[in-house]
Amino acid sequence: MVLPLWMRGGKPISIPITRHYILNIPLFPAILFLLIVGFLLNQIKPHPHPPYRPYNQQKDLTSSPFLVDPSLFLPPSTKTNKPNYLPEPLKPKNNEMLIPNSVHYVYGLKNPKNDEEIEELPYYAYLAIRSAIINLKPEKMYFHYKHLPRGPWMELLLPYLTLIETEVPNEIYGKKLNHFAHKADVLRLLAMKYSGGIYLDIDIYVIKSFDDLLYFPITLGMEASPDSRRTSLDPEGLCNAIIISHPHSSFIERWLSSYESFDGNNWAEHSVVKPWEIARDYPNEIQVLNERAFFWPMWHGEEIKKTHEEGIFDFEKTGQYAYHAWESLAMGYLSKLSPKSIRENDNSFNRMVKKFVSPEDDEVYRRWKGHD
Repeated sequence: MVLPLWMRGGKPISIPITRHYILNIPLFPAILFLLIVGFLLNQIKPHPHPPYRPYNQQKDLTSSPFLVDPSLFLPPSTKTNKPNYLPEPLKPKNNEMLIPNSVHYVYGLKNPKNDEEIEELPYYAYLAIRSAIINLKPEKMYFHYKHLPRGPWMELLLPYLTLIETEVPNEIYGKKLNHFAHKADVLRLLAMKYSGGIYLDIDIYVIKSFDDLLYFPITLGMEASPDSRRTSLDPEGLCNAIIISHPHSSFIERWLSSYESFDGNNWAEHSVVKPWEIARDYPNEIQVLNERAFFWPMWHGEEIKKTHEEGIFDFEKTGQYAYHAWESLAMGYLSKLSPKSIRENDNSFNRMVKKFVSPEDDEVYRRWKGHD
């Protein structure tokens, strides 16, 4: 076969087909035909798709020239700035754990009335802190306060505590915080957001190690509802008396943001109800334990009386991590505790706290009260 030759001077193209026939095609129609064929081939030829770039791990980004690369976004602004008194997060106990090896208490926020002395740390609070020292073995135990409690029980604990004089908030997002309990609610969330670790109320008795809970970013426990018509999966909420959290938790950030709707007349709205609402909206961000893990027996009915007067309930056999003593409702029992009464009165509570009594407690108690 003879290859086609382009003729000069506008003459036709001669393409030998066989030895006997030559196909003559005018030059300009031939060029036009080739251009059309080239255009059509270009249209049906597959074009490479813009490189895939995940956005929220769900869809491709637009190929628009106006696109801003998400990696260039400035960090999100936060409405709560880190207080300068809060410590940097500690390392967890091991490389696989997420939770810093620290425990936090918030206490002593109430201003003394007139010329009253700053309150003494009560014996029951001393025992509760001792339970955390013995069973959690934290690297540091932070004691956040405005007015440092006085008394012999505080003096015994001082070698174990890292004291942090806090700035007590009077408002959040423009909402007034009038009661010291609501101020403490905000302070614990700030401590968890920026330092992380384990937050405990002063009336939490730690029964066993929390180590198996420290591998998830945040853990809260259900508080059962006093309404017997509600099921165990329809609790009052998630109680903030125990918070286990790594620093900069998105869940804690959402919890703090919920204070934009804070109303001081709704007593437990943001300490119990709101975290449960957030957990149901973002279930993958939180590890929720049932009401038996931290907050059992409950405070309603005869539960407090039975815990302090009867020996039916066995905290060791339940396997629960801690007991919330419901301080404000159980004060009639807690305020009368002494090393001697704990040893001599056999009931569920005393059997549980007996191991937290120090050998020096008897002598210190005698000096404190003038009797045993």
